[in-house]
Amino acid sequence: MLVAVVDDDRARADMLMRMVRDSPVWAEYHGGGVCAAGECDVRCFGSVGEFERFSHVEACSFDVVIVDGRVIGDAGAADDAAARRLFSRDGVTQVICITEDADGRSIGSVTQPVGFLMKPVTREAMDGMLSKALRRRAERAERPVIIVSEGHTRVVQPRDVMWVESHRRLLCIHTCYGDMTTYLKLAQAAMMFPDRFVRCHQSFLVNLDYVTTWSSDRFVLTDGRVIPISQRRRAETRAAVLAYARTMR
Repeated sequence: MLVAVVDDDRARADMLMRMVRDSPVWAEYHGGGVCAAGECDVRCFGSVGEFERFSHVEACSFDVVIVDGRVIGDAGAADDAAARRLFSRDGVTQVICITEDADGRSIGSVTQPVGFLMKPVTREAMDGMLSKALRRRAERAERPVIIVSEGHTRVVQPRDVMWVESHRRLLCIHTCYGDMTTYLKLAQAAMMFPDRFVRCHQSFLVNLDYVTTWSSDRFVLTDGRVIPISQRRRAETRAAVLAYARTMR
């Protein structure tokens, strides 16, 4: 589970990061396969622009973003445009807004947040909002995905997608009933699917429902396809598999 705190006040950002890391919701949702216990990775950013640059360079997507509404409300045109790209109303990424006013106007025009946390933020309020964010993220991730492929608009159910492969600018989505290609980055695709989809390689996203064999460096799927697990993503992949499945020895 990857969480971002976007706040230009470093002292407050550090406090929020500690609240997130220490929250009991991660253990609560471990049994539901949302994340492995203790596997919450929290990153801090001083501006929306800095957050976007990191997401682009690292080709990663965040599950929850906690943002100070003032950072967006006082942002220039560049950061405001970045916020609109990052915090889509229809995205799976869940946004929690820290605000000094109850109406949250500073961010309401950009996204539809999970909710607003009034300053000063308490641990109890943070835990409740994180729990709500995880529930809503799981619900949204299971919704059908609309894909424009070769001039056709297709509605794809996440449960039918076996694996996704990125090749240069093209994204190939392999489903139970055939393949389709579209122009989309793999990091963007990963945000549209449930947590059982694992980014095990720079170029591959795998639905764990279709994995028959798992080793440190590869997955074998039900159709016999072998998907590599990169060295860089082995720890993250292992945590995702252990959170997804019960182990029998």
